[in-house]
Amino acid sequence: MQKYYVLVPKSLNLEQRLSKFPPDFELSRDYCHYFISELIKQVSNQNNSDEFKDFKTAISHFISRCAGINQSIYRNSKLHIDYLYQNFGGEGRVLWKNNYKPGSCYSYYLPKHFWGDGELELICISEKGLVEKVRKINKPRIDNTVRKHLNFTIGYFDPRRIKLDAESALNELYQDYGRTGDYAKYLKNAVMIMNLKNECYSFHYNPETDGRLHTALSQFPKIGRKYLKYDGQHIAEVDLSSSVPFFLSYLLSLPASSKSAILSVQLPYSENILYHYMIVESLVSPSIREIADFRQLVLNNELYGKFMPSFTDLQNFDSGFKNMFGRAFDGDEEELKKYTKKRFLSMLFARPSEYAQEQAVFYRYFPKIHQLIKKFKQVKFQGVPRSERHKRFSHLLFQLESHFMLNIIAREINNKFRRKIPFFTLHDCLMVRESDLEQVYQLMHDIFIREIGYAPNMTTKIYK
Repeated sequence: MQKYYVLVPKSLNLEQRLSKFPPDFELSRDYCHYFISELIKQVSNQNNSDEFKDFKTAISHFISRCAGINQSIYRNSKLHIDYLYQNFGGEGRVLWKNNYKPGSCYSYYLPKHFWGDGELELICISEKGLVEKVRKINKPRIDNTVRKHLNFTIGYFDPRRIKLDAESALNELYQDYGRTGDYAKYLKNAVMIMNLKNECYSFHYNPETDGRLHTALSQFPKIGRKYLKYDGQHIAEVDLSSSVPFFLSYLLSLPASSKSAILSVQLPYSENILYHYMIVESLVSPSIREIADFRQLVLNNELYGKFMPSFTDLQNFDSGFKNMFGRAFDGDEEELKKYTKKRFLSMLFARPSEYAQEQAVFYRYFPKIHQLIKKFKQVKFQGVPRSERHKRFSHLLFQLESHFMLNIIAREINNKFRRKIPFFTLHDCLMVRESDLEQVYQLMHDIFIREIGYAPNMTTKIYK
């Protein structure tokens, strides 16, 4: 593939600059666009907190680019960067620059004027030598753990079968930015669109932490999925409803006499975590009634509805809801459910000192289960700082989820249909072709019944 897509502002208009101020050397438009795209990609990695949602703040970063790296990618990089930095009368600089100093490379900043209203577009570059070097630098990373344990998932990422209408996806993302005002999110999602368009199919898997398989589609923006097709078909998904509470209820409901043996098979990389969990459970001993009530709420898909009224009455509700949706609560039940779900799951995985109001509500309904979770998050782990201990609870549940979704369901579909049903794992759901949706749904349901005796609620969706 002797082409590569780069992301630049729609209002950049490099051609106007070149026509008004022709350079005195042979300039590569492809390299200029690539360099600016790299700045944008790095800017998207800088915006890691809510303070960067605003457009002006999100783009206000100087990005380091070492001269040696620039030169290794393109021989005349300095001439190109100097041209973009040059301050032509009435036109200004395309780049601002912070000079080199010991311990720090040159850094660059694309002025707000050239961002325009913030809308981005993909431009195809095709200069052979440049494309070859860029592709080599951006070669997809595939963890050895994926090749060792989940190699069967790699082959489904076939660029001949995956098609993405990137222009429409970017347009949809920009419209969403217009509604939310979250430019940092728009930037990150636009970069994901670019990466997938460039067939950058990376795979990351750490069975000792969350146990989840992270791929090019794991964080791909949901609103962009309607523009993905596989073998010419729309993408569909089978999703586990309330996945985390479901696996928590499964964990709690296992018979005490066989729990350790069962979990040792299902969590082979978490011997230490499992050992501490069993100790804590023996000390707290949640009541059978509590566990049954919790599981019933999950299986009836009523868990978040149970907590909605109580979460609405909390002191932090108004500010929390506005922070999530950008406006005050107007009575929308679906939005309230989304809010409750997010706060509930955040509470489960947060440090014991956080989400105190939500914890108090949970304690009111399920005191022993709350006590067990809190105590487990406080358990000392060798080599784990106190500030990181709480993460072991999420690892425990995510590894259970991954055991069923990856090692049982995905592997069985792969073996049974001999790759005739392509699929992608997305943590607690499977993405498949539209024509395979009903068959995969039924198979997932049957596997859960066979493995544990009951199945979670599952939903289906076709992205059109």
